[in-house]
Amino acid sequence: MGERFRLSLSLTLALFGAALLPGVASACSMPAGWTPQRAFAEAALVFHGLVTATELSSTEVEGLPADVGDGRILVNVHYETIEVFKGSPEADGAISTTTLIMGGCGVPVLAGQHFLFYVNGIDETTRKDMPELAGQTQGMISIYDTQMLPPDPKMLDEALADVRALAKKH
Repeated sequence: MGERFRLSLSLTLALFGAALLPGVASACSMPAGWTPQRAFAEAALVFHGLVTATELSSTEVEGLPADVGDGRILVNVHYETIEVFKGSPEADGAISTTTLIMGGCGVPVLAGQHFLFYVNGIDETTRKDMPELAGQTQGMISIYDTQMLPPDPKMLDEALADVRALAKKH
């Protein structure tokens, strides 16, 4: 769980360096052997939520190239919990993603939309190294599995059927 968040943050930071090397393949590609079962197993939180607001995080990530701005690359996503499949997300909490400024890695979220969130938890190293971030969020949204959900109730049930089946197995 903690390794996954550290990987996500490391991946985000690596993308900024990759932008300087235009011939490099996208670092946002899904890892080899990635499956819905693996995604569910590795996520700290999996839940259906309604996005109520987004805001630019005040946390600054150091070591970024000057052309990416002031280092504020994280977006806090506030939500209301609708249905929980794994973990214990706060009822009205916040999770984070990146601003998508490099390589398209991050999850674009819109207030008022329903999402199936897969969230990588914050590990102890991150809590120590980035206490401001740890105080703002429960973790980073997985770029591989999180998805916006359809508003139609029948289509919504179909979209959530697989994750409900995974939740029953765990």
